[in-house]
Amino acid sequence: MLQGKIKADFIKTLVDATAILVDEAKFKFDGDGMYGRMVDPAHVGMIDFKMKKEAFDEYECKEEAEIGVELEKLKSILRLAAGEDIVELIYKKDEGRLNVKIGNLTRKIGLLDTSEMPDTKIPSLELPAEIVISTGELYQAIRAAEAVADHVILMADSESFQIAAQGDTDSVEMRLEKDQLYSLKCNEQVKSMFPLDYLSDMVKVAKGKSEEITINLGMNYPVKLAFDVAGGYIKIMYLLAPRIEE
Repeated sequence: MLQGKIKADFIKTLVDATAILVDEAKFKFDGDGMYGRMVDPAHVGMIDFKMKKEAFDEYECKEEAEIGVELEKLKSILRLAAGEDIVELIYKKDEGRLNVKIGNLTRKIGLLDTSEMPDTKIPSLELPAEIVISTGELYQAIRAAEAVADHVILMADSESFQIAAQGDTDSVEMRLEKDQLYSLKCNEQVKSMFPLDYLSDMVKVAKGKSEEITINLGMNYPVKLAFDVAGGYIKIMYLLAPRIEE
Protein backbone atom coordinates (compact mmCIF):
# COMPACT_ATOMS: atom_id res chain seq x y z
CA MET A 1 0.00 0.00 0.00
CA LEU A 2 1.08 3.55 -0.76
CA GLN A 3 -0.18 6.61 1.06
CA GLY A 4 1.23 10.10 0.85
CA LYS A 5 0.23 13.71 1.53
CA ILE A 6 1.98 16.43 -0.44
CA LYS A 7 1.64 20.10 -1.33
CA ALA A 8 -0.33 20.51 -4.56
CA ASP A 9 2.38 22.76 -6.02
CA PHE A 10 5.00 19.99 -5.71
CA ILE A 11 2.99 17.22 -7.36
CA LYS A 12 1.69 19.61 -10.05
CA THR A 13 5.28 20.54 -10.95
CA LEU A 14 6.23 16.89 -11.37
CA VAL A 15 3.14 16.03 -13.43
CA ASP A 16 3.56 19.12 -15.64
CA ALA A 17 7.27 18.36 -16.10
CA THR A 18 6.42 14.86 -17.36
CA ALA A 19 3.38 15.86 -19.43
CA ILE A 20 5.42 18.05 -21.80
CA LEU A 21 6.90 14.80 -23.19
CA VAL A 22 4.31 12.04 -22.75
CA ASP A 23 0.56 11.49 -22.29
CA GLU A 24 1.03 8.35 -20.18
CA ALA A 25 3.57 7.89 -17.43
CA LYS A 26 4.90 5.07 -15.28
CA PHE A 27 5.54 6.20 -11.72
CA LYS A 28 7.45 4.04 -9.23
CA PHE A 29 7.30 4.26 -5.46
CA ASP A 30 9.52 2.76 -2.78
CA GLY A 31 10.51 3.51 0.80
CA ASP A 32 12.60 6.53 -0.32
CA GLY A 33 9.95 8.26 -2.46
CA MET A 34 8.65 8.48 -6.03
CA TYR A 35 10.64 8.31 -9.25
CA GLY A 36 10.22 7.86 -12.98
CA ARG A 37 11.87 8.06 -16.38
CA MET A 38 10.09 8.56 -19.69
CA VAL A 39 10.98 9.28 -23.33
CA ASP A 40 8.68 11.12 -25.73
CA PRO A 41 7.26 9.13 -28.71
CA ALA A 42 9.66 10.83 -31.16
CA HIS A 43 12.67 9.87 -28.97
CA VAL A 44 13.83 13.49 -28.91
CA GLY A 45 13.39 14.27 -25.20
CA MET A 46 13.72 12.32 -21.95
CA ILE A 47 12.81 13.11 -18.35
CA ASP A 48 14.31 11.47 -15.28
CA PHE A 49 13.01 12.55 -11.88
CA LYS A 50 13.18 11.64 -8.21
CA MET A 51 10.90 13.00 -5.50
CA LYS A 52 12.28 12.10 -2.08
CA LYS A 53 9.90 11.10 0.69
CA GLU A 54 10.92 14.32 2.50
CA ALA A 55 8.99 16.31 -0.14
CA PHE A 56 5.80 14.78 1.30
CA ASP A 57 4.12 16.00 4.48
CA GLU A 58 3.36 12.34 5.19
CA TYR A 59 4.62 9.30 3.28
CA GLU A 60 4.25 5.55 3.73
CA CYS A 61 5.11 2.86 1.19
CA LYS A 62 5.19 -0.66 2.60
CA GLU A 63 6.27 -2.36 -0.64
CA GLU A 64 7.54 -1.15 -3.98
CA ALA A 65 4.74 -0.08 -6.29
CA GLU A 66 4.53 0.80 -9.98
CA ILE A 67 1.56 2.57 -11.52
CA GLY A 68 0.68 3.70 -15.04
CA VAL A 69 -1.33 6.91 -15.28
CA GLU A 70 -2.98 8.96 -18.01
CA LEU A 71 -1.53 12.34 -17.13
CA GLU A 72 -4.52 14.37 -18.33
CA LYS A 73 -6.70 12.59 -15.75
CA LEU A 74 -4.26 13.48 -13.01
CA LYS A 75 -3.89 17.06 -14.24
CA SER A 76 -7.66 17.58 -14.34
CA ILE A 77 -8.08 16.82 -10.64
CA LEU A 78 -4.93 18.71 -9.62
CA ARG A 79 -6.22 21.84 -11.38
CA LEU A 80 -8.84 22.06 -8.63
CA ALA A 81 -6.16 22.45 -5.93
CA ALA A 82 -4.45 25.71 -4.97
CA GLY A 83 -0.65 25.57 -4.65
CA GLU A 84 -0.62 25.27 -0.84
CA ASP A 85 -3.48 22.73 -0.70
CA ILE A 86 -2.60 19.23 0.46
CA VAL A 87 -3.15 16.41 -2.02
CA GLU A 88 -3.43 12.87 -0.68
CA LEU A 89 -2.43 9.94 -2.89
CA ILE A 90 -3.59 6.44 -1.95
CA TYR A 91 -2.83 3.27 -3.93
CA LYS A 92 -3.82 -0.25 -2.93
CA LYS A 93 -2.57 -2.96 -5.26
CA ASP A 94 -5.75 -5.04 -5.02
CA GLU A 95 -7.92 -2.04 -5.99
CA GLY A 96 -5.97 -1.19 -9.15
CA ARG A 97 -6.83 2.49 -8.90
CA LEU A 98 -5.13 5.63 -7.64
CA ASN A 99 -7.22 7.64 -5.18
CA VAL A 100 -6.47 11.38 -5.27
CA LYS A 101 -7.98 13.36 -2.41
CA ILE A 102 -8.18 17.15 -2.16
CA GLY A 103 -10.06 18.24 0.95
CA ASN A 104 -13.38 16.39 0.91
CA LEU A 105 -13.11 15.57 -2.79
CA THR A 106 -11.88 12.17 -4.00
CA ARG A 107 -11.18 11.04 -7.55
CA LYS A 108 -10.46 7.38 -8.24
CA ILE A 109 -8.31 7.06 -11.36
CA GLY A 110 -8.20 3.81 -13.31
CA LEU A 111 -4.60 2.78 -14.02
CA LEU A 112 -2.78 1.57 -17.13
CA ASP A 113 -1.00 -1.74 -17.62
CA THR A 114 2.66 -0.94 -16.91
CA SER A 115 3.86 -4.15 -18.58
CA GLU A 116 3.22 -2.41 -21.91
CA MET A 117 5.35 0.60 -20.84
CA PRO A 118 9.08 -0.01 -21.39
CA ASP A 119 11.75 0.87 -18.84
CA THR A 120 14.00 3.59 -20.19
CA LYS A 121 17.76 3.70 -19.67
CA ILE A 122 19.77 6.90 -19.48
CA PRO A 123 22.35 6.88 -22.30
CA SER A 124 25.98 7.06 -21.23
CA LEU A 125 27.22 10.50 -22.30
CA GLU A 126 30.50 12.33 -21.83
CA LEU A 127 29.49 15.99 -21.85
CA PRO A 128 32.60 18.13 -21.30
CA ALA A 129 30.93 21.44 -20.44
CA GLU A 130 28.90 22.28 -17.32
CA ILE A 131 27.16 25.63 -17.08
CA VAL A 132 25.07 26.74 -14.10
CA ILE A 133 22.87 29.65 -15.14
CA SER A 134 20.01 31.72 -13.76
CA THR A 135 16.76 30.05 -14.84
CA GLY A 136 15.18 33.47 -15.46
CA GLU A 137 18.01 34.55 -17.74
CA LEU A 138 17.90 31.30 -19.73
CA TYR A 139 14.11 31.56 -20.07
CA GLN A 140 14.42 35.16 -21.33
CA ALA A 141 16.91 34.10 -24.02
CA ILE A 142 14.76 31.14 -25.11
CA ARG A 143 11.66 33.36 -25.38
CA ALA A 144 13.58 35.87 -27.48
CA ALA A 145 14.88 33.09 -29.74
CA GLU A 146 11.36 31.73 -30.28
CA ALA A 147 10.41 35.00 -31.99
CA VAL A 148 12.98 34.52 -34.78
CA ALA A 149 13.60 30.77 -35.29
CA ASP A 150 12.48 27.23 -34.47
CA HIS A 151 15.90 26.10 -33.27
CA VAL A 152 18.63 27.51 -31.06
CA ILE A 153 22.39 27.02 -30.74
CA LEU A 154 24.02 26.62 -27.32
CA MET A 155 27.77 27.30 -27.19
CA ALA A 156 30.39 27.39 -24.46
CA ASP A 157 34.13 27.78 -24.04
CA SER A 158 36.36 28.37 -21.03
CA GLU A 159 35.30 32.03 -20.73
CA SER A 160 31.63 32.28 -21.72
CA PHE A 161 28.27 30.67 -22.56
CA GLN A 162 26.20 31.78 -25.56
CA ILE A 163 22.68 31.23 -26.82
CA ALA A 164 22.01 32.15 -30.45
CA ALA A 165 19.13 31.85 -32.92
CA GLN A 166 19.17 32.79 -36.60
CA GLY A 167 15.97 33.34 -38.57
CA ASP A 168 15.45 34.39 -42.20
CA THR A 169 15.94 38.09 -41.44
CA ASP A 170 16.43 38.45 -37.68
CA SER A 171 18.77 36.97 -35.11
CA VAL A 172 19.03 36.80 -31.32
CA GLU A 173 22.12 36.30 -29.19
CA MET A 174 22.84 36.25 -25.47
CA ARG A 175 26.42 35.98 -24.25
CA LEU A 176 27.23 35.52 -20.58
CA GLU A 177 30.80 35.79 -19.33
CA LYS A 178 32.06 33.36 -16.70
CA ASP A 179 31.52 35.86 -13.87
CA GLN A 180 27.88 36.36 -14.94
CA LEU A 181 27.11 32.66 -14.45
CA TYR A 182 26.77 30.69 -11.21
CA SER A 183 29.59 28.52 -12.53
CA LEU A 184 31.28 27.44 -15.78
CA LYS A 185 33.46 24.36 -16.27
CA CYS A 186 34.57 24.02 -19.88
CA ASN A 187 38.05 23.19 -21.20
CA GLU A 188 37.13 22.96 -24.89
CA GLN A 189 34.77 24.76 -27.23
CA VAL A 190 31.39 23.04 -27.51
CA LYS A 191 28.37 23.81 -29.68
CA SER A 192 25.07 22.06 -30.41
CA MET A 193 21.73 22.99 -31.99
CA PHE A 194 18.37 22.10 -30.43
CA PRO A 195 14.66 22.32 -31.31
CA LEU A 196 13.17 25.30 -29.52
CA ASP A 197 9.72 23.83 -28.90
CA TYR A 198 11.14 21.11 -26.63
CA LEU A 199 13.76 23.33 -25.00
CA SER A 200 11.23 26.07 -24.27
CA ASP A 201 8.84 23.65 -22.55
CA MET A 202 11.64 22.22 -20.42
CA VAL A 203 12.92 25.60 -19.26
CA LYS A 204 9.35 26.79 -18.63
CA VAL A 205 8.90 23.97 -16.09
CA ALA A 206 11.93 25.23 -14.13
CA LYS A 207 10.94 28.91 -14.32
CA GLY A 208 9.61 30.16 -11.01
CA LYS A 209 10.42 26.83 -9.34
CA SER A 210 14.21 26.88 -9.33
CA GLU A 211 16.61 29.84 -9.30
CA GLU A 212 19.30 28.05 -11.25
CA ILE A 213 19.57 25.36 -13.88
CA THR A 214 22.58 23.18 -14.73
CA ILE A 215 23.37 22.63 -18.42
CA ASN A 216 25.75 19.88 -19.58
CA LEU A 217 26.81 20.33 -23.19
CA GLY A 218 29.02 18.70 -25.82
CA MET A 219 29.82 19.07 -29.53
CA ASN A 220 26.70 17.98 -31.47
CA TYR A 221 25.62 15.91 -28.46
CA PRO A 222 22.40 15.88 -26.44
CA VAL A 223 22.06 18.57 -23.79
CA LYS A 224 21.33 17.69 -20.18
CA LEU A 225 19.25 20.15 -18.15
CA ALA A 226 18.94 19.58 -14.40
CA PHE A 227 17.28 21.53 -11.61
CA ASP A 228 15.95 21.08 -8.09
CA VAL A 229 12.52 21.94 -6.69
CA ALA A 230 11.14 21.89 -3.12
CA GLY A 231 14.45 22.66 -1.43
CA GLY A 232 16.26 19.90 -3.32
CA TYR A 233 13.77 17.15 -2.43
CA ILE A 234 12.60 17.00 -6.06
CA LYS A 235 15.27 16.54 -8.73
CA ILE A 236 14.33 16.81 -12.41
CA MET A 237 16.66 16.05 -15.30
CA TYR A 238 15.93 16.37 -19.01
CA LEU A 239 17.92 15.11 -21.98
CA LEU A 240 17.29 16.64 -25.38
CA ALA A 241 18.67 15.26 -28.64
CA PRO A 242 20.53 17.71 -30.90
CA ARG A 243 19.36 18.85 -34.28
CA ILE A 244 22.28 18.15 -36.57
CA GLU A 245 23.12 21.08 -38.85
CA GLU A 246 22.79 20.34 -42.55
